[in-house]
Amino acid sequence: MKITLVLVTFLIALSSQAKTLWQADFETGDTSQWHWIANPEATNASTECVFDGKYAGKILLSGDEKFLWNGRADLNRSEFHYTPEKGSTHEGKETFYAFSFYLPDAFTLEGRHELGYWESDQTWQQLMRFNIQGEDFSFKASAQEKPFWNSIKGAEAKKWHKVAMHILWSNDAKKGFAQIWLDGKDMGKNHFQTLLTKNADMFNQIGILRNQQKKIETIYIDKVFATDNLTELLEKDAYLIGKTCL
Repeated sequence: MKITLVLVTFLIALSSQAKTLWQADFETGDTSQWHWIANPEATNASTECVFDGKYAGKILLSGDEKFLWNGRADLNRSEFHYTPEKGSTHEGKETFYAFSFYLPDAFTLEGRHELGYWESDQTWQQLMRFNIQGEDFSFKASAQEKPFWNSIKGAEAKKWHKVAMHILWSNDAKKGFAQIWLDGKDMGKNHFQTLLTKNADMFNQIGILRNQQKKIETIYIDKVFATDNLTELLEKDAYLIGKTCL
């Protein structure tokens, strides 16, 4: 009986120490929770399709000139930007980060569609990213040609998906890693150089970065958060995975 009581007390103590470091759930009714937005004209807080709560972030891109990136005729993009606390991505630090997304319709198979990536501040060097092709979902180190893995229909349309990341930041490819869970499934721990330099400050962007095309494409983003522990990373909102929007 005493052992059980001690164990319960210990678990409660651990739970009380867990901390959400930052979140963007759009429940402010706008996009103000984000630190910056690339092409904000394509974004808004919408009630049309949500993972949880009343609002989700919506990005809608077309081939319209206003959605070109810095006037480049070959690139459409609009993304939500998150900057972690300075120093929190330096050598040996860990990041626990998650986001959920929904495609009302499958993306085209033409060209690239980058859903999200981590990039170094000031030097603008992308280190890792997620790609969507049609409804297939993949993860890769940006410097490598082939992805670590590709999940067939991992970005299946008309279903909410949750992506959870545990990153160990390191300039040493043998030490650095990113472990990804897609819809609760462990996709494995992949080792690679996660930092450009030992004291690099990294940022994350989520949305659509694609080759310019006329087709209108939409994505909803919701319940994005950074925490300090693996338990919250995996368990928070897990019951909502696979939710649909009518």
